[in-house]
Amino acid sequence: MSGKNVDKKLVKIIDNFYINVVDDFKEAEGIIINDSKFSSMFRKKDYDRNIRKLRDCKKKCISINVDGISDDNDKVKERMLKDFERARYAFITVCDAHIQLQSNLKSKSEGAKIKYSEYKEFYNRLQKAKNDLNSQLHELDIDYTDYTYDETESPYEFLSYSDINK
Repeated sequence: MSGKNVDKKLVKIIDNFYINVVDDFKEAEGIIINDSKFSSMFRKKDYDRNIRKLRDCKKKCISINVDGISDDNDKVKERMLKDFERARYAFITVCDAHIQLQSNLKSKSEGAKIKYSEYKEFYNRLQKAKNDLNSQLHELDIDYTDYTYDETESPYEFLSYSDINK
């Protein structure tokens, strides 16, 4: 792939996905992981907060508008769009799996009789979804880097503070 016909709108959409969606998800997941550590074992977990954060991430992902981006004549752009859509789908699947697991843990904390096998099924579903998401993000990263790479710019040139604020 080459960056000669880079669609700035598509680049902005993908950047938005990484910055406003994936990073928010990482923050939410960090909170969930921190809650699960042995040192916080006796603290009350806020499953509702976790579920809200995960739902917010999912909503942000779903709300990204890609209307008007498609161009059947630009195969490179179409591939980027397809990679992005796969990553979005995988992301939504991870959010759903996380929400199911958090709901399951909440029910258990409220006294519901949840079998270990049921918990394990939710956990395995989450792990599979996370592996798929990582794979899709890896593909998107590779193609995105190729798509946005500008051969005319020096790879050793660093952005100045004034370049960042443009």
